[in-house]
Parts: sequence; C-alpha cells; structure tokens
Amino acid sequence: MNRSLRVMIDARMLIGAFGGIARYVTRLIDELAAQDGIHVLALCGDGGCARLPMSENVSVVKSDFGRRDRSALRRLSWEKAHLPQLIRQSSADIYHATWNSGIPARCPVPAILTIHDLIPMHDPPSYFDTRRDRWAYEYSTYASTRRAERIATVSEHVRRDVLNSLRVHPDRVITVHNGVDKPASSVPRAQTPYVLCVGGFERRKNVTAVFTAMRRYWERFDRGLELRLTGDKKQLDAADLSQLPDDAPIRFLGDIDDDDLSAQYTSARLLLTLSRDEGFGLPVLEAMAHRCPVVAASMSSLPEVVGDAGFLVHPDDPDATVGAVRRVHTDASLRTDLIQRGIARVRLFGWDRTARHMRDIYESVLMQKPARETFPASHATAEAVC
Repeated sequence: MNRSLRVMIDARMLIGAFGGIARYVTRLIDELAAQDGIHVLALCGDGGCARLPMSENVSVVKSDFGRRDRSALRRLSWEKAHLPQLIRQSSADIYHATWNSGIPARCPVPAILTIHDLIPMHDPPSYFDTRRDRWAYEYSTYASTRRAERIATVSEHVRRDVLNSLRVHPDRVITVHNGVDKPASSVPRAQTPYVLCVGGFERRKNVTAVFTAMRRYWERFDRGLELRLTGDKKQLDAADLSQLPDDAPIRFLGDIDDDDLSAQYTSARLLLTLSRDEGFGLPVLEAMAHRCPVVAASMSSLPEVVGDAGFLVHPDDPDATVGAVRRVHTDASLRTDLIQRGIARVRLFGWDRTARHMRDIYESVLMQKPARETFPASHATAEAVC
C-alpha cells in the first residue's frame, strides 16, 4: 500500500467515565499514530473529542452519539442507523470496533473487533435494567463476532471465554494483551503503611472478601496497616460495610486522577485485588510498574497477568490472604524480590507492542481477507429486525 493505512477506531466510549476501555483506546491511538505509514480516524461521540490524543496522524470523525445512546438497545439502534455511512464517508481501509461489539451489518470495509470481557453476559442482573437491553447486548456481541474478520481479546482468559460462550472458530480469535505506561518517578508520600485496593465496587470486584481478610488481619496482628480504596464509600452496600469494625483504619480515596493514583501506588505496601472476574486486570500491572508488590486472586485473567511476580490466593480463603499480606508487609527481602520480579514482568507488556500487534492484524486482513462466519437461523431473524 503506497499511501498511509487508514484505520477508523471506535472512540465513542470516551464520552463516559475514563475507565479501562477508554485507556486502551487512547493509548492504542497514540501508539498507532506514532508509527510510519498509518493514519488513525478516531470516531468520537458528542463531547468526547477532547480526550483524544492528537497528532498529525490522527483525524477526528465527529458523530452525534451521546450519553443517552450508551444503553445497549439505543447503542444498537444508533449503530444500525449511522455507523455504516460514517465508515463509508471516512474513506477508511479498515474499521476497528474497540468496545466489545459495534460492527454494523453490511459494514463497508473489513472490520476488527476487540473484546475486553464477556462479564455482562455472565452476570446480566448487575448490568441491565431491562430484558430488551440484555437482548440487545447479547445480540450485538454475537453479531459483531460473526461480522468481524478477526477478533482480538485482551487475555487468553477472555479468548477461551469467547470460544466457549460464542462458538467462534479458534483461527479467528487472537490474544493481544493490554500494555502499561511507565510511571514518572515519584517519591513515596505516605507515613502510614497501607494496603491499596483499586478498581471500584462492582459485585465481581469482591470487595467483601477484601474487608473480611483485612478485618482478620487487624484482629490477629495490629491496626497499623491501613486499607485504602479508590471510589466513594456511598457506592458500597450496607452488607459490605458490615464486614468492617466501626473504628477500622480504612480510607476511601474517591475518584482520583492519574497523578494521585500514581502516588498511591508508589507509597503503598502492596496492592490487594480479590476480583472474581477480570478481562485483563490493568491495576496489577500498574502496581508492579510503580514497584508496588501484588497480592491477587488466583482466578480469571489475573494469574496470566501476574505470572510469578506476585502472590496468588483464592478469593474465598481469607486466611491465605491474611498470610500473604502479612508476609509482604513484614518481610523486606521478600518485598525486594517481588518488586524486582514485577519490574521484569512489566517489560513484557507495552502499549507500543499492543499497537504493533494490532497493525499486523490490520495488514494481514487487508492482504488476505478471510471468510466471515454465518448466522444460525435464529440469529438471522434478529439480523433482519435490527
């Protein structure tokens, strides 16, 4: 290809809270734009353009997709009505749907799909208020996997889930790990040692297990080790808070920016995450990049990301968690070993590597376009409706 490869990347999620998928999209755009011979066309929603990384190799494709359109059903309707025309008008060579779904029927160019997880499909009550939204999510996800030329999953754990849950041919599903940013050097600021918990309070995050383990730690040892959590206390259920004594040494950090989060990682004795399900688990990599040891659940994608650079414990075993926290907190030589292992582990994950891998996929699809999978009869009917 003599001219630059023109890739349209779906960045509509930037109109919402800046979560893991938003970070993935902004860092992917940034790293792709730094490469020679590629031009990124960033599809943004109404008001989301300000968060885009800008360079001479990035063009903004504006749309009227708004916050009101984020529900599964409204999003599906918007994509059917507007997305094919926007892709066609952009003169893109390839379209990258980065938001678990979002490939329209009769997509005018070859399409790539990134799936970060299928968690809402496995726990619908936590994510959907209506049966129609649940149906729209499941239909859109299934349809997009059939329309995509290739599917990129952020971990082998998610790849296995896609193969098992959506029955996609294995040759079409490729694992492309997320990256992690190298932190700016910072000096620890905290005087009180603390355990850090990052990621919010969704049910799958299993914060109750964190509270149970830390309560036992305080009962058996001392209360000199504080617990700090990102997020607002008001987001917790009363049942979760009931696990804590009234005078527990706990601090809620609220919604903090990247600089404050970096300082929290740098100062923490360890990161504790007992999540039952993660598509990737970026906080464990971020912690290791900041020289912060990790104690993580031995479930879903976390062992894949942590490797041998941290403690893995079963989230339903508070005694094992207490033991791991105690060892990391009190054993200086162990902490040094975990920090060095973490630094080595982080070198295996970089956003530049993620972008190079995605570009390889784009180019291979354009060179030899594979056949897409077809819909079973039950889904063909839904295709006609939508």
